[in-house]
Amino acid sequence: MTGNQRTLLAWLEREVRSCRPTALRYFRSASLRVDRKPDQSPVTAADRAVEERLRRALSRACAGEAVIGEEFGATGRPGSSYWTVDPIDGTRAFSRGLPTWAILIAKVEGGRPVLGLCDFPALGITLGVARGVPAFERERGRLSRLRPPRRTTRLADAVLLHGGLRWWPARQRMRDRFIRLTHQCFLERSYGDAYGYLWALRGYADIVVDYGVKVWDMAPLAALAAATGRVMTDFSGRPSWTGPDTVFGSPSMVRHVVRALHA
Repeated sequence: MTGNQRTLLAWLEREVRSCRPTALRYFRSASLRVDRKPDQSPVTAADRAVEERLRRALSRACAGEAVIGEEFGATGRPGSSYWTVDPIDGTRAFSRGLPTWAILIAKVEGGRPVLGLCDFPALGITLGVARGVPAFERERGRLSRLRPPRRTTRLADAVLLHGGLRWWPARQRMRDRFIRLTHQCFLERSYGDAYGYLWALRGYADIVVDYGVKVWDMAPLAALAAATGRVMTDFSGRPSWTGPDTVFGSPSMVRHVVRALHA
């Protein structure tokens, strides 16, 4: 399925929503088993089942296109164009019954994310964007446009969200700078995984800072950033959406954060 991006996005949203019952069947189940991958990160049957379902859908509709997924790696030959799939973004939260996890999928073309979809099954919320389709939020059938960033120009007025201090690199100097950064902001909270980006894209938070992220975490959020007047960079301020570190927000606020991390 190629060509019209609006049609492609609508099809993809239906496919992702069709995965909701699969994921929710495992969510808060007393029989849910959490296994460990070689890198010791958690994985469940829900992660595997959702990714398998989405891969089958992509292989039928977009035959021959490469896919990079969290659980089953790369299929095809990813060059500058491919799909990314994160079946359960926030497996730790999922396995403990917290509703902040999401299903993430994106299309990268020419080295840039051009389509992104983030679905929060337990919250009934979907975020989406594609070329020619304004970034939107759909919540229980109600459609609205995602907001541009607030006109916040000072860290002292900013709401900063982050994925948690434990994921930060062991370099003590960088950790100390990050802690000082949180003290400079009006409010800081640890809203991990895609959930923090949801509140930033709704316009209620100004900055999201993450460490330890992968391409399948960031590609859909990078597409949403570009469509809403935001940017995504690494800690050095270079445009980046492949991890492991990222700063997300308005261009001016991202510059403030980068300066603080390298002060």
